[in-house]
Amino acid sequence: MILKNVISIDPGDHTGWSYWDGNIHPVTGQFNVKKCDIVEDELSLQWQRFNVLLKRYLPGIVYIEGVEFWEGSLKSVTAARRQNLSKLSYLVGGYCQTARSMNIEYRILPARTWKGQMSNKILEAKVLRINGEQYPSEHILNAVGIGFSVMGYFLRTKSQPKRFLKNKRRELQW
Repeated sequence: MILKNVISIDPGDHTGWSYWDGNIHPVTGQFNVKKCDIVEDELSLQWQRFNVLLKRYLPGIVYIEGVEFWEGSLKSVTAARRQNLSKLSYLVGGYCQTARSMNIEYRILPARTWKGQMSNKILEAKVLRINGEQYPSEHILNAVGIGFSVMGYFLRTKSQPKRFLKNKRRELQW
């Protein structure tokens, strides 16, 4: 399965994104936002950029990496202590709300379901084997990795829930 009219997102202070239009060479980019003293201002800038991205490509569905706490990971523990996981949760929630407000389907994919314990170094090697491209940041690389995972390229990575592979449109009611 090749993704068409799909965006995949690796959220963070430097959110990476990839737009898939029917081939294995996505259009990619990254939102770079300077640190602000007020978290809400920083989040608002990210949400605005995401809104512009959605309006530009009008995807049928958006896959967004979810927020997880990895107890055995020093990076995750440090992020939790600094409240960075909370900020990331707000960011993901804002992205979901932005997509929903535009009637764009979205799915939240926890890292454990799309890449399991795969390091970014291994992910980079796999992506290079698949499409021959290297990406300038780990956030863009992860956004591309999410797309390849949804396409089934990483099926041997832990368990991939079948519901994430379906592109079934849900009827949303308020």
